[in-house]
Amino acid sequence: MTDKLEGTCSVCLRTIQLRGTNPIRHGFSAIGVQHGAHSGYHTGPCAGTRFPHLGISTEGTTWALGNARDRLDATNKSLRDLDANPDLTWAPRDRRGLPDFTKSVTLRHDADVPYAGDGRPSYAREHKRRVVELEAVKRELERAIAAYEKVLATWTPEKYATKGTAAKVETVHLARERKHPRYAAPWTSVACRLTRPGYASDKLKKTTNPAEVTCKQCKKILGLP
Repeated sequence: MTDKLEGTCSVCLRTIQLRGTNPIRHGFSAIGVQHGAHSGYHTGPCAGTRFPHLGISTEGTTWALGNARDRLDATNKSLRDLDANPDLTWAPRDRRGLPDFTKSVTLRHDADVPYAGDGRPSYAREHKRRVVELEAVKRELERAIAAYEKVLATWTPEKYATKGTAAKVETVHLARERKHPRYAAPWTSVACRLTRPGYASDKLKKTTNPAEVTCKQCKKILGLP
């Protein structure tokens, strides 16, 4: 059995280890956003780390739905702009596979430059590539919006209950000075039991601050719950 507490991220809808009430840092998968899905590619840190898990609140899902709708509006606008066959800026790739905009060129509809020698595609080819790319983004955003709307429409805290157990709390004892005729000098032991000086006492984590004590027996001695 895992000793890690896991909950459903309210943005990517995956089961993620928790730190407090929020998911730990993880990647967002934009491909096939579905409850419980773990496939897809890493597209940077998920914004779900900023919100409580779904077992507590739908705040992150509401934010993600609004964000996806805004992105869908922007994607549809870009598709409409491409319908007008605008000028397109194209740049070759450098050795790292990144666009080298210092060598960018402008592609114009029905004005291809044959044998340019710089690897530029035809206008029709580049235009089609961008349309296909945007249409793929549009489909994924529509699927994401549908998934978020379904979560919000059927949400209950019990449906997204956490799994596993919280991480084990480190035992901190109440420090107490001890004296014994067998030992020449006093030493620091713990309140809940007598430990001999040296490793037996030194290995135990202890404090003189009652607020930091987690040992049940030491807390009982202090009269704490």
